[in-house]
Amino acid sequence: MSKRFQTGYVYAVGKMWYGRYRRDIPNQEKREYPSVVLGTRKEMPKLAARKKLMDVINGEGLNEHSYLEKLAVPVKTFNDVIDAWELKRLPQLKVSTQYSAPGQIAKHITPFFGEMALETIKTGTVNDWIRSLEQIGLAAKSVHNLWKQFRAIANWYAQQNDAPPRKWYPTLPDIPQEEQRWFTMDEVRRIVAAAKGQYKVLFHLAGFSGLRYGELAGLHVEDIDFTDGVIQVRRSVWRGVEMSTKTKKGYRNVDIDSATLEMLRTHLNGRTTGRVFQTKNGTSPENHNVVRQILQPICKRLGIAPGGCHGFRHGRVSLMRMENVPGDLIKEQVGHSSLRTTSGYTHFPKAFVRDTVERLGSSCTQDGTLHTNAIAASNT
Repeated sequence: MSKRFQTGYVYAVGKMWYGRYRRDIPNQEKREYPSVVLGTRKEMPKLAARKKLMDVINGEGLNEHSYLEKLAVPVKTFNDVIDAWELKRLPQLKVSTQYSAPGQIAKHITPFFGEMALETIKTGTVNDWIRSLEQIGLAAKSVHNLWKQFRAIANWYAQQNDAPPRKWYPTLPDIPQEEQRWFTMDEVRRIVAAAKGQYKVLFHLAGFSGLRYGELAGLHVEDIDFTDGVIQVRRSVWRGVEMSTKTKKGYRNVDIDSATLEMLRTHLNGRTTGRVFQTKNGTSPENHNVVRQILQPICKRLGIAPGGCHGFRHGRVSLMRMENVPGDLIKEQVGHSSLRTTSGYTHFPKAFVRDTVERLGSSCTQDGTLHTNAIAASNT
């Protein structure tokens, strides 16, 4: 590794000035010899090109003693960063993340970045990784999620070392705008009518409250206030494990109509403790099993498009929006952190759109006179 002061080398190719200099790389005997474009020969003499190259060299700090000292420090690879994150940060995250993140990291992040020095990971490197994920057929949404995971790990490590967040500018694939399957109120009623046992109550409550499935699975009898008509959402369930709600806003009180409360009262049949919905073993029904074994077969029998339990939540938000419920009240009831999120849960059936358009058209006329005059004027 050279410690001499360097000025680089300026040369011309055609009408352009180029510069080369040497850059030491951690853990590598061989130095880089990058080339940079300095400008046109018409715009600057060779002396000015040399000065510009020196600015590049000084900008990277290559002639400073501190640069050589940094190289002497053992290099932190991304494997080291991941190990520290899994040891210190991962245990603080939700159980679902603790379960899924290590496998995703080991499969899609470590093989590409593991042996790289953190300092050498540039935007181009990240883009090469993103292309490799697309080439193996990962969906755009999965690529976005992996990018967020990678960035979160790197920025957590930077924070622990009092360093600013690392900035990359990746080119991410576009996520297709596919509308979430949601259940209309008519579909909710038909599904509830076809369901049996506790699933009749479960689907009804999902459609008339907007609770997430994990919140329904984590509901205890003690969480229902039959006097005030309120469900206190205090926890969620994921793979049978009780945990905190998905977000801080998820910890909330949800008002329930009297008919739904009466259905819950009948379902509990005097029971005052335990889970509201449970298997024969007393555990929470798994979302996957409920959808695959109960909900989708019902949809198939009814001849309606299949959907998951999240479709009830989207349907509830959509109904409230169509009924002109104030946005802040909707946000509070469903546990969203922003109205922007609530908008993503809003869907309008075609019949509602047509009715709204016709109603607005009628409201702009007086006994149809204005509308008739407007048509006549447009024909003249």
